[in-house]
Amino acid sequence: MPGPGKRGKPKSKSGKSSSSSTSKPQVRTDEVYITDVDNAEEWQVIIDILSEIFGLPDLTTRGGLKKVHANFNTICTKIEKTYQKYSDNFKVRGAIVGIFAKMCVDSLLRNRLFEKGILEMILPLLHVDETRHLALRALSTITHHGGAKVRTAIAQHANVLTKLIRDLPDDDKVAELAIITIAHSITAVVEGTPKGPSNPTALKSIDMVDVLKTTLEATKRPYARPRLILDHAVEVLVCSAMHASSSFQAYPSSINFLVAGLRSKDWVTRCSCLGGLVRLYHMECEDDTRQLDPQRLMFAIQRGAPENLQDVMMDYGLMRCDIYITLKCSGDYQKAMMQVAQDHDLYGLGLKLGDLILRTEFSIADGMFEVEDPVTGRHSVEDFGLPFKLWGDALPHCAKAIRRRNKPGEEQDMADILDIKFMIMRQRISDAVAFAKKSIQRSPEQAYFYYAITLSADGVQGLRAAKKGLKCKLTTPFVKYQMMQRAVTHAADMGTRLLQEMPEVGDKKWEEGIAFLTSALEDARSYLDGAPPDNRYMKNVGYWYVLLSMLIREDLSPDLQELKDNLEKLKIAEQFSHFIGTPPPNTELRLAEQAAVKHFPGAIKEFSRVFEELDKVKGKGTLMPDRDKLDDGLAAWLEDMKLEDGTSEGPTSCESSRRGRPTVNFEDIWLYRCSWCGNPSAVLRKCSGCAKTRYCDSACQKSHWTEHKKACKEFIASSH
Repeated sequence: MPGPGKRGKPKSKSGKSSSSSTSKPQVRTDEVYITDVDNAEEWQVIIDILSEIFGLPDLTTRGGLKKVHANFNTICTKIEKTYQKYSDNFKVRGAIVGIFAKMCVDSLLRNRLFEKGILEMILPLLHVDETRHLALRALSTITHHGGAKVRTAIAQHANVLTKLIRDLPDDDKVAELAIITIAHSITAVVEGTPKGPSNPTALKSIDMVDVLKTTLEATKRPYARPRLILDHAVEVLVCSAMHASSSFQAYPSSINFLVAGLRSKDWVTRCSCLGGLVRLYHMECEDDTRQLDPQRLMFAIQRGAPENLQDVMMDYGLMRCDIYITLKCSGDYQKAMMQVAQDHDLYGLGLKLGDLILRTEFSIADGMFEVEDPVTGRHSVEDFGLPFKLWGDALPHCAKAIRRRNKPGEEQDMADILDIKFMIMRQRISDAVAFAKKSIQRSPEQAYFYYAITLSADGVQGLRAAKKGLKCKLTTPFVKYQMMQRAVTHAADMGTRLLQEMPEVGDKKWEEGIAFLTSALEDARSYLDGAPPDNRYMKNVGYWYVLLSMLIREDLSPDLQELKDNLEKLKIAEQFSHFIGTPPPNTELRLAEQAAVKHFPGAIKEFSRVFEELDKVKGKGTLMPDRDKLDDGLAAWLEDMKLEDGTSEGPTSCESSRRGRPTVNFEDIWLYRCSWCGNPSAVLRKCSGCAKTRYCDSACQKSHWTEHKKACKEFIASSH
């Protein structure tokens, strides 16, 4: 009998050839091959035998898959007949599943095979010892290449996979392939919009607590290839955070895992865990407070601040605190409006209002001139001959009055500031940004114009404006700290978002993301050290400072002793919010920071070893060791895909696209920070002289030239 891979024709019983049409019947070719199947030990050999029986083309080429498309029904009919005929032969069934799994690399073939019930062919093989690994390998491959519908169908069997992991704790291959499959498939169920998951019905059918618990228990076991387990465990937790948040609350170790991940040495891992931690609270979070109620503030001042808050304000400087600046400006605003009702001096009013705008955030309110009829007692709104009734509407009229005087310099800035403030009050942010950009062309040192641009939803534009504005000479403490807190928010958001896109180590996006995060931490530290303790943004910057410290700082102990002073400042900032009648809203950021602080000691204790193990293997490549000839031979076949010219397209498995973990040289990060304003970017312009300093644009280069020219000229001289 021919051995595996040998395809000689069987001899006739007589041992002689015959040309007669009535020759004796020969043994059926497929029967011979099935005998070969029974004697074969490797899945690849078995698959080769069946592929010849079915007349399959080379499934590792696009041309081969095209032929399957063209003859799909014929091929499937042959395969289904063999499957039914040998339904009790696990090798035949397993090899057929392997063939179908390879076809699923093609999305259209995958969909057609699923319609024919390929999943129902795979699932029973999970419970047969000899085919379990092959079936799991097939699910892993299919989910990697599968669309949302296919992944959702497989995800609904996630608890079958978790039971296998629990029932076979010593089988590394089961844990590895099952967790990879869960990670690939569960995303199709838990993904969606902030309003809800993409498939709530499917999500309800899955015991997510069981998925989280089994996955995390598996991460604590020793494995020959821990990276595959740990990387995919991170994926399961991070992707599930938003729409399976109740399961996280029911199983707190899952929150510990995300918090411990903040201390990973791999930047992508830590930022992914931070993103998951923030999204975990999206469904229960509250919007941030946007307005301040002046009446509540006045009542709070009349009532008196608690003794500890009074001490804090006295230490900082009572009249420098936001509460007292706001009250003073509110009183000055009322007086100015009463005055203009008498003298109609819009020019004088404009200068007063411009000064108030630069001193505090809530400087201009929409009051009105209300009078009471002495006879009827009825109230009415009067304009007293002014071109406005709502006080906020005075701003553009005052701006015009200032421009009519045509005085050069800061008065022109003041007119623009009035117009920009009016647009911001009326929620015309895009108009305010466009107007501010024009104003900068005339007066590039006026910080308020850059502050207006920071309000843009465009993080890149907002961060660049904030960093430039912080360098301006014409500024005030209010404008300075407004831009600083915007710089923290923009840079932190952009840094975490960039690194969650999983850039390759050393890629510009990778470097740029780290630059954003370090910039955000620096600005947060400066803000906490200098801003008024009662500033309403002290809370948000404080939340970011804690989270970024966990993300970046190397010197944190499990009890967070190093952040003790900053956590106390954050506590005081929240006490100020309660005092002025605006309790801190439970934003995503606040809830994430509180969870991180609460869970940090337990997280380090429970999962620090897990992430240390992951850090050890990051960057060592993804070559699969020759542990099991049968399984690994199939794995190589499943992952092999050639171009039409026969050259390899490279591995397609998610294992092939992981990042390494080189040490970050923080000095090199400055190559992605503007030498003048510090704005992080990967598209900075080099100085044409020394080619070492880098700038956002010519404006930054011009501003830095006085400081830089000596070093630049010395470098040029030394290089000649």
